[in-house]
Amino acid sequence: MRTGGRLRFSSALAWGIVAAGWLVASLLPAPAQADESEFWRGKTVTIIAPTGPGGGYDGYARMVARHIGKYIPGQPTMVVQNMPGAGGMTAANYVYNVAPQDGTVFALLDRSTPTAPLLYGEDSKARFDPLKLTWLGSLAREAGMGVVSTRAPAQTIEEARKTELLFGSTGSQNDAATYARLINELLGTKIKIIPTYKAQPEIFLAIERGELHGLFVTGYSANARMYVEDQIAKGKMKLMVQMSLQKDPALPDVPGVLDYVTKDQDRQVIELLLSRLWLGRPFIAPPELPPERVSALRAAFDKLVRDPEFLADAKASGLPVQPIAAQDAEDIIRRFYQYPKPVVERTRSLVRAQ
Repeated sequence: MRTGGRLRFSSALAWGIVAAGWLVASLLPAPAQADESEFWRGKTVTIIAPTGPGGGYDGYARMVARHIGKYIPGQPTMVVQNMPGAGGMTAANYVYNVAPQDGTVFALLDRSTPTAPLLYGEDSKARFDPLKLTWLGSLAREAGMGVVSTRAPAQTIEEARKTELLFGSTGSQNDAATYARLINELLGTKIKIIPTYKAQPEIFLAIERGELHGLFVTGYSANARMYVEDQIAKGKMKLMVQMSLQKDPALPDVPGVLDYVTKDQDRQVIELLLSRLWLGRPFIAPPELPPERVSALRAAFDKLVRDPEFLADAKASGLPVQPIAAQDAEDIIRRFYQYPKPVVERTRSLVRAQ
């Protein structure tokens, strides 16, 4: 009986403590939202774009900058800073190592960047741990496409096995360069990457001038797709191969890369590489951001992708929005680092081959 008495007493005491806690909490100033409003109020938030002006990444960064400020507590001023270099690695390294870890800087990440440490190891230019980055979400899933000029000496995979093609890229470790090395090894093509361009529009101009034969469009949507389709209509370009796990039903006559693969491990390698396209247009912030600011930025992205004005802007800009939540983006990254070791080693040997 005394035990029961002690239990009843403890229960009553516990409820008293809880009630007292509620009373104290009600007397304290409102924390999170008010504090975060004051933090961002009057400040400027910088969005880093991993390429030069023009192209899909720059377009998405600027579109977000036009709309997300009203959803961040305190409604800060938003600006875009272009930081091209090393296929997006320069921007990623800056955000991880240099940018203030307070919520005043975040970035649009090249989708190939998070797997660079996995696939390039010590040779990677990555100076960050992708599992420690703060993932805010992604605005779109993507598909890749191999595109060639109709003046190129080879315009199909079969022809590219016999004749060298020059393809442009913005770096040696991004998807465009990786896809070339991948199909060179698995399909026997002879594509040489020229990785010195700052942005996709610059590559398109080089193709028009005859300096290049083609490129891998690693996000075949938005402005890039409109440009290529216009060039196809004019008889100046042709689609050579679809770099995706599922072919575009609107392009039934364009072969997919998996059409040429028969070995199981080769298929797994392609799946590892092409599944990065699901990351699409991911936004990240520095590591060790205060948790309340992570929550505020993620909430801002969640509201942004449902904003009618933002969606109307996206439609007018030709930038598709197929959002991926922050947690889903994190899960994709973690899956990359859980592939069987033999598949990772095989993939490394392919993407690093020169």
